[in-house]
Amino acid sequence: MRRLKSLLIMLLLSINIMYAQQINITGMVTDKKLNEPIIGASVIVKGSTNGAITDFDGKFTLTNVQIGNMLVISYIGYQTKEIKITSEKQYSISLDEDTQTLDEVVVVGFGTQRKANLTDAVATVDTKMLDSRPVTNLGQSLQGTVPGLNLSVGNRGGELGQTLDINIRGTGTISQGSNAATLVLIDGIEGNMNNLNPDDVESISVLKDAASSSIYGSRAAFGVILITTKKGKAGKINVTYSGNARYYGPNHLPDLMNSWQFANYFNEGNANSGSPNPIFDADTMDRIQKYMNGEISTSTVANSNGNWQFHEKANDNVNWYKKQYKWSWAHEHNLNISGGTDKSQYYVSANYLNQDGNLRFGEDTYDRISTNAKFNAQPYKWLDIEVNTKYV
Repeated sequence: MRRLKSLLIMLLLSINIMYAQQINITGMVTDKKLNEPIIGASVIVKGSTNGAITDFDGKFTLTNVQIGNMLVISYIGYQTKEIKITSEKQYSISLDEDTQTLDEVVVVGFGTQRKANLTDAVATVDTKMLDSRPVTNLGQSLQGTVPGLNLSVGNRGGELGQTLDINIRGTGTISQGSNAATLVLIDGIEGNMNNLNPDDVESISVLKDAASSSIYGSRAAFGVILITTKKGKAGKINVTYSGNARYYGPNHLPDLMNSWQFANYFNEGNANSGSPNPIFDADTMDRIQKYMNGEISTSTVANSNGNWQFHEKANDNVNWYKKQYKWSWAHEHNLNISGGTDKSQYYVSANYLNQDGNLRFGEDTYDRISTNAKFNAQPYKWLDIEVNTKYV
């Protein structure tokens, strides 16, 4: 009986101890750098559903919190923090900014600002992606990098030097014949981004909403692409070279029927249409077989006027895709030189591209030489000088 009483007493004491460890706590979450309250931060006991959201003053209250548990504090744009719950009932917690995302610099109409401070539809392009894309121009490099940025082949098709048409968010329908062209600004000046050497690009920002019109005018209603080129940095002279060679050609071409299959296909179609006479007569069908077997070498026969017959009297067996197109080489070279002092910096670059076309017949080559020279100086605190020269 005494043992049973002792066990009951010990059990009650342990319950009281466990219950005593359940406390209520309050606290405040602030920005470590600005020392301002963070509104809407999540404060939760790790491994449980017991949590709260900070109010307009950055304050929170949690009830029935067990001493020894971990408190997890998180907010978008800040590093998540964990602290151990002690017997203290009031906590002051400061969060550090997540510099990997918030310190990303975005170019906007007013200059530059951190991505954390933006509310407009602005997308940035990771320029490291451009290094792994050996293409002819910057427009081709941007394909698939920004949601809502549409690039399409124009009416010149695959002609060498052809640039892609740019469109943001869809077709513009202001009026009949309107040109919903995207505004492209290079170092603050309107220009053709396809004349740029991709190796010279420092940053690319795409403004996708119509609010850009308040900065750049009516042209910005169709979106804006802001491009900033590299400039020199203080330090020793830095020389960089990069080059690439590529072998390219048409892909996924259709498999064509041979001449015998082609002639029979059209004769059957002609018969199904009710015509009594075949397009390719028996004499032509016989010559097609002999030509494919190597028994004759003439691709067609002469007519009564001394000219050559075409199509219906031809013997030839040609795959016109293979006849017209070929695989070709292209090579590109980039040279950059930069350096300077605290007072002045320089950046000079040169690019050369040589590209052969994919057409077997006719002159089909493309050569491009582009240079860029940029000079920055600040002789006085109140005076900034920038000289930017490009030649293509």
